Amino acid sequence: MNEKISAKISTGQMFILLILARIMHTMVFHSADFSVGTFMLPTLLVTTLIEAALALPALILIDGGVDIVRELSGGYRWIYALLRALYSLYFIYIATGTIKYIAEFMHSQFRRVISPIAVIVILSIAAAYCAHLGIEALARAGTVVFWIFIALFVSMAAVSEGTFNTSNLTSITGNDFPAILDYAVRDLSSSWWLPMLVILGNHLNGSKDGAKKAAAGYLGFKLLMLEVLALLIILVLGKFADILGYPLLALGAYARTVFVQSFDAVNMFVWCMNAVLVCGIYLFIVSDGLKGRKRTIGELSAMLITAVAAILAYNFELDFNGEVALIIKTAGILLLGVLLPTVLLAERGIRRCVNSLQ
Repeated sequence: MNEKISAKISTGQMFILLILARIMHTMVFHSADFSVGTFMLPTLLVTTLIEAALALPALILIDGGVDIVRELSGGYRWIYALLRALYSLYFIYIATGTIKYIAEFMHSQFRRVISPIAVIVILSIAAAYCAHLGIEALARAGTVVFWIFIALFVSMAAVSEGTFNTSNLTSITGNDFPAILDYAVRDLSSSWWLPMLVILGNHLNGSKDGAKKAAAGYLGFKLLMLEVLALLIILVLGKFADILGYPLLALGAYARTVFVQSFDAVNMFVWCMNAVLVCGIYLFIVSDGLKGRKRTIGELSAMLITAVAAILAYNFELDFNGEVALIIKTAGILLLGVLLPTVLLAERGIRRCVNSLQ
């Protein structure tokens, strides 16, 4: 058996792969899409609780040692191939959006340094190489990137020269309901860690309740990180965040030390490392579904498809945060991360009840 396919990772490493994907989404988040306000703080708590409930079917199955996709196929190769193709298509879409937004950011900040197409090609090749190294290598590298991000985040908060304006913490009223609903939908539509968990769960090392612990760590850290980030944005940037573009980068502009006059460059360095790693995770999932008899074929196919899709998305200015994109992302999460595991869990429960009655 291919060592890269049978490789196992720990619960902690699974948590890191999941949270880095969420951090990447936060990094390329553009605040012009919706308003910033105090309503974000309680909304994040509610959406996190909803995510926890949605994750239960997959978590129960994974910790029970079930290969969800394989068991859903019922032993039919064509059904298994179809299901894996659905996961591959979904993560091609997610990888395409991520790479496209990184290219846009690089073009806006470093217009004369590198072209967007070059960014897309280089990032796709680097991500495909990371995918080729396998899940264990991705997990080990992810641990390093995670702690670098933590150090950066804490440093920016500690040395920020921004003024905390508590008047930005306004009361939540009925007029905030449309913004609350919009933010809740957008946050839940970024929960593609659920279909990620279904596929990557097969690589867990079998530790007791490993998937549940990884999910609990993810949800807890995600809630803490986004609550702190939202609070900093509200207190320091306020409504000004609505026109700044990238809040995380804007916060970095307020952070400075004797040795580092601006954290913009440091931010960009961490962004690039995380982008390569996270896109490598996506392409690992895609290539595993496209590999056929040889994994290398899947990796090359994943790289070419994603690169071409990202170039087309950039040239045609496709919006991966618009209403259509929200529907696609949310539908993929519900189908691949929630509905399929729920159907399998229900089918197994019915089968046990029938067997007990015989």
